[in-house]
Amino acid sequence: MNIVYPAICHFEDGGYWCEFPDLDGCFSQGDTELEIVENAKEALEGYVISVLEKGGNLPEASTITSIHAKEGDFSTYISCDISNSGKFVRKNVTLPEWLSARAEKAAINFSQTLQESLYKKLGITAIVTA
Repeated sequence: MNIVYPAICHFEDGGYWCEFPDLDGCFSQGDTELEIVENAKEALEGYVISVLEKGGNLPEASTITSIHAKEGDFSTYISCDISNSGKFVRKNVTLPEWLSARAEKAAINFSQTLQESLYKKLGITAIVTA
């Protein structure tokens, strides 16, 4: 699942630091613009996984047009994919034989499909919509 939040990147004392206005306490830093974006992605992923593992909910993501950076700063979207993050557990499921056979014939990834369905059922979304 792709998670997207806007961030504000600031240049200060020869380096960059980044904040996520929607995510209290989520910050990152880096020496270059490219490094701050990469580090912000890691910070976002860690923050999101931590909130979800504790049973919390993610706040709705703001649009980038509602984020106002000061002169010399820049706003950008930062995204991370949490599909392969965190600890994994194995689950067994029971399906009608005909459904399983059709899904296998269609080369459907059962784990991916179950994850997508669970994200949707649990209302876990943070993808910005304009």
